[in-house]
Amino acid sequence: MLSHRTTGVAVSAALVAALAGGVVGTASADAPHQHSAAAQPATPAAQPAARADAATVLAQAKTLGGLGSVLTPVTTLVHDALATPVSKDKVASDATAATAAIAAAKKDLPATPATPTAPSAPNGSAASNAPAAPSGSAAATGAVRPRAAADVQADALAALQTAIDSLSKAVAAGDAAGAVTAGTAVVTGLVNVAVATVLGGGLPQPDLPGLPTLPSLPSTPTLPTTPGL
Repeated sequence: MLSHRTTGVAVSAALVAALAGGVVGTASADAPHQHSAAAQPATPAAQPAARADAATVLAQAKTLGGLGSVLTPVTTLVHDALATPVSKDKVASDATAATAAIAAAKKDLPATPATPTAPSAPNGSAASNAPAAPSGSAAATGAVRPRAAADVQADALAALQTAIDSLSKAVAAGDAAGAVTAGTAVVTGLVNVAVATVLGGGLPQPDLPGLPTLPSLPSTPTLPTTPGL
C-alpha cells in the first residue's frame, strides 16, 4: 500500500516537473520575440486611441464617484433619522449635506437639448394655405422629444430630494412612524438613483457570470435640422 502511494506521488511530481519544464521552455523560447516586440515604440496612430480609451475610463470612474458622493450623505441621514435616541440637529445637518450632494449631482448631468419648435411660415407663402393639423397630432401639439438618460437621472434625483424633505419633516415633528415610512422612500430613491446612473451613465455592462443582461436607457436625442424656407 505504501509503495503504491509512493509511486503515485513520484508520478505526480514527475508530471508537474514536466509541465513546469514545458512552460519554462516555451517562455524561454518566446522571450527574444517578446523582448523585440516590447522594444518597438507604439505607432503614432495608437497613441490617440489609447488616450481616448483612458478618457472614457476616467469618465466612467467619475460617474461612479459621483454616485458615491450621493449615497454616503443620504445613507448617513437615514441612519441618524432612525437612530434611538434621534438627534434633530444631527438629522437637519445630514439633510443639508444630502441636499448639497444631490444639487452637485444634478450639475454633472449632461445637458438635454430643448424641444425644437417649428419655424413660422412667412406671410403669403403656400404654407399659410396648408390644411390645419388634426387635433391631438404631433404637429398640432408640437414635437415630442423622447426622454433621454439624463432626464431619467434628473427625475430620480428630484424624487430622492422629495423623500429627504419628507424624512426631515417627520423627524422634526417627532413622528417616528412617519420617519420609518419616509426613510423607506429615501432608500427606494437611492436605489432608483443608482440604477439610473448605472444604466444611463455610460458605464460598461457588468460581466459577472450569472447576472442577467441589463437594459440601457435611451441616449440623448439630437436636434433635427431646420429646413430652409
